[in-house]
Amino acid sequence: MSKLFSAAFIFARTRLSAVFTVEAALLMALILPVLLSLIYLGFLDHDRGVLQGAACETAALADNSVPDKARANKLRTLTEGIGKDAVLVSRSLESSFSLSKDLVQVSYTGSMKVPGLLPRLFGRETLPTGRTFSRKLFSPAPAIRKIRGLRYLSSRLNGKEDSS
Repeated sequence: MSKLFSAAFIFARTRLSAVFTVEAALLMALILPVLLSLIYLGFLDHDRGVLQGAACETAALADNSVPDKARANKLRTLTEGIGKDAVLVSRSLESSFSLSKDLVQVSYTGSMKVPGLLPRLFGRETLPTGRTFSRKLFSPAPAIRKIRGLRYLSSRLNGKEDSS
């Protein structure tokens, strides 16, 4: 019991505690930037996912929901409204689309400013968050007409076979 209160034991215990404090301080200087960069990469990945989903949704809504003549106006209003409220850290978001006879392509571009000392880790001041989605346009009307025509022909053939 007398050893617990001796000066050598108390000094050794304090010294050991001080060593752990210094080691923890040195490790935190390495761990915190890595942890913060992982958090910001998570934000970046979230924003990229939101923009990819917005591009897919916009292309899908513009595909079959409107006639050919009004499709460009519908795309313009959809690209302005979808997805921009759900991003966390992306700034300077821009949307664009291209529409051809058989393809629609929707693009969202933006950038995420990298804060603090992390640009040295990533190698640049901003990281791009843009996403693009292309979809082949499909008009169901010709396919429906073909199916109805085949059904009509089938019923006529069956009707002729029954009568003969």
